[in-house]
Amino acid sequence: MLRWLFVVVVAFVAGVLLNFYAYKRFFKKIYFLQPYLKFIRPIFYLISILELIFILSVLVNFRLSLFVYLAGATLLGFSWFMFCIALIYDILRSSLRKTKFNANRRKFIKICFDLAFLIAFFGYFLRGVFTALRPPKITQRQIKIKNLSHPLRIALISDVHIGEFLQKEFLATLVYQINQTKPDLVAIAGDLVDLSADNIGDFLEPLRDLKSTYGTFYVPGNHEYYHGIDGILEKISGVGVTILGNSSKVVGGVNLCGVYDLAGAKFDHLAPDLNQALKQTKSTLPTILLSHQPKFINSMQKSVDLVLCGHTHAGQIFPFQLLVLLDQPYLYGLYKHNDKMQVYVSSGAGFWGPPVRILAPSEIAILDLIGD
Repeated sequence: MLRWLFVVVVAFVAGVLLNFYAYKRFFKKIYFLQPYLKFIRPIFYLISILELIFILSVLVNFRLSLFVYLAGATLLGFSWFMFCIALIYDILRSSLRKTKFNANRRKFIKICFDLAFLIAFFGYFLRGVFTALRPPKITQRQIKIKNLSHPLRIALISDVHIGEFLQKEFLATLVYQINQTKPDLVAIAGDLVDLSADNIGDFLEPLRDLKSTYGTFYVPGNHEYYHGIDGILEKISGVGVTILGNSSKVVGGVNLCGVYDLAGAKFDHLAPDLNQALKQTKSTLPTILLSHQPKFINSMQKSVDLVLCGHTHAGQIFPFQLLVLLDQPYLYGLYKHNDKMQVYVSSGAGFWGPPVRILAPSEIAILDLIGD
């Protein structure tokens, strides 16, 4: 009963209150839209209904038609960004009201102010959709690693979220882009799949075409647990990908380790165990750890040389970055965690939910490791 109450409350807040605030404090206040509010209001009702359906489908885990799923997901991103713009608009409008202008000048400034915010809102949102749907950019970083005997190029991807929207063709594009960089190994840091094993079909087949010196290595993310991790791991292993679940391998002059995701502790199945992952490592070699969530670092009792993570999507839709940082210690990029350990957090190659990325572009990270 409490779970269902929580589901309803979350759905109501996300699907209704954000839109209510944006309508009352943004659209309703725009001078030249006021004659058309009777047409705009029903649109907000429809948006709220579609978002409620989408959120409930995610929380309760039932499948929607592709059109309803895409409409609800896209509109959820639309409403979140609209709420943030409305909040900024509300604050600035309150400040401008205290400024003394004559009536004509005030009217002109208000029209310009309203128009600027509408253009900014729709412009950034449409750009965010375009950014999410185009192939991810390739970002290159050089990272110094102590005791590394020879250079090592790692192609890192995370958060592809193969599912209802991003499917086989998108994954094939990623594989082509990765192969062009000629990596020594490919690392997949979780949330590769957002479907149950029964519904994956042949979506993962392009992974067979990945070309690297030492192979492709993977750790699961939290989303694999939501859809039945055992079946998903079997599918991923079946296309030639090595699963590093609390285990390690010596490849390319490094200990390459991986842990299961923190979601495993909640599901009481395939929980992360760093000690087990490090058991077979060689002390003379640098150690690289794959962990989906950056906050796993907070529970680490031992340091490694480099941790490769994903999960954050770099916030995906500005200013969601601020909320992500309340949950995760790192957002995106390369960090020095302590004197020995560095952390790289990928912004992810795909997206989850809304096909929108605002000030958080997707990436394939090419990490060139060199000796220090």
